[in-house]
Amino acid sequence: MDEQECSWWIDNIEAGNAYVNRGITGAVVRRQPFGGWKRSSVGPTAKAGGPNYVNSLRSWHSLSDVDAALEGAKKWWRETGKNAVDPSNLGVERNLFRYRRTLTPIVVRCDETIDQATIRFLEGLRDGCGLHIEISAQSHIESSLPHRHENIAELVSRSNEFAKVRWLSNEPLAQRQLLEQGISVDPRSIAQRGEVEAPRWFLEQAVAITNHRYGNANAGPRPLCEGLS
Repeated sequence: MDEQECSWWIDNIEAGNAYVNRGITGAVVRRQPFGGWKRSSVGPTAKAGGPNYVNSLRSWHSLSDVDAALEGAKKWWRETGKNAVDPSNLGVERNLFRYRRTLTPIVVRCDETIDQATIRFLEGLRDGCGLHIEISAQSHIESSLPHRHENIAELVSRSNEFAKVRWLSNEPLAQRQLLEQGISVDPRSIAQRGEVEAPRWFLEQAVAITNHRYGNANAGPRPLCEGLS
């Protein structure tokens, strides 16, 4: 097995679960939490069996203190978001869990009712985590984020330009129209807990790599699988 080739594949594969030098069935909770990208993953849910799944089933207080929320998001980024971790720590298999940025922007659909605290949080999240966030609205929104003036039909028509939509507008939710284009829509308000909110803006990926050879544990090729840091 060519380690360099495998490292390139690991960094470029667009899949929620990647398997190297082993079968692609038999995902185990915590070891290989399951969930896909693109049309295999719609809505606001996280990987089943992963660290954010239970949080996706709970209701959280909406944003009220932007500074505290940003501090929580930055702490999560430093300690968790930018790292690849192996919580199972098996000798015969590496099971790495990591976060990936979307290849195209995440669109925030909003209207004139959006407050500056929310805008500040989105700008802080972009700057702190290196995210690609774009605003879509009918009217002008004061922000340093890229902005597109458009109606909902125009937003849907260019669905090939973005990865998902965070719906913060009071307009009728265009979930069906966007899902028909393969675009996930998250209609939840911004959570006050920054460590809960921040992971929602990333893709989750589990990478399982065989780590034994000829009966010897902790042996064999060791391709790189790094976090966003």
